[in-house]
Amino acid sequence: MIVCRIHHIRAADLCMSGARAWFAKHNLSWSDFLENGLPVEQVEALGDAMGDRVAEAARKEAEHGRRG
Repeated sequence: MIVCRIHHIRAADLCMSGARAWFAKHNLSWSDFLENGLPVEQVEALGDAMGDRVAEAARKEAEHGRRG
């Protein structure tokens, strides 16, 4: 399973304040995300550009065998 984590937000060139607002908009727990991440499928299912950028960063990392 590919999991989106905080470093994927950074890799997608997104700011942390915008990311926190995005989590609130989607009723997702920021603190839970920081601890556990979110499955890439869950992020993609939200269907917006910001989430898609983060999911893409996580998938690219997984393809290249880096941390996840």
